[in-house]
Amino acid sequence: MFESFKHWFEARDQESQLFEHPNSLTLHIALAALLYHVVSADGLDDNNEKQEFKLIMAKEFQLSEQQIMVLYHYVKNLKSDLQSDLLTVDMYLKKDPNLRMAFMDKLNQLIGVDGVDSEELNIYYETWKVIFPDLVKQLRDK
Repeated sequence: MFESFKHWFEARDQESQLFEHPNSLTLHIALAALLYHVVSADGLDDNNEKQEFKLIMAKEFQLSEQQIMVLYHYVKNLKSDLQSDLLTVDMYLKKDPNLRMAFMDKLNQLIGVDGVDSEELNIYYETWKVIFPDLVKQLRDK
C-alpha cells in the first residue's frame, strides 16, 4: 500500500502544476520565448535572470540544464512575436485562476531579479491582459 502512494506522489511531482500537456515542444518554446522577452527587455545579459529562467523551465517541465540551455539559445536567436508567445502559453495554461496567478507570480519573480524597467512592466501587463481577459473586460466596463 505504501509503495502505491509513494508512486502516486512521485508521478504527481512530475506533472506540471500550471500547464496542460507539459511535454509539448510548442509549449516549451513559447514559454521559453516569453521568459526570454523579459530577460532581454533591458538589453542586458544578466546571469541572475538566466538562472531564474532555468529554474522556471526546470520546475515546470523537468528539463535538464542542457535541454534548457538549448531552448534558451534557440529562443535567443528566434525573432518571435510577444503576442503569439502569449497566446500559445495561454492555450496550454490550466484554466484555474489560482494557477494562473501562480504563473503571473513566476513571471513577476523573473522581472524582479535585477530591478524592474518599463519594458518588463509592459510585458507583464500584456501577459496579464491575455491570461485574464475577463478581468480586463470588467475593468473596461466600469
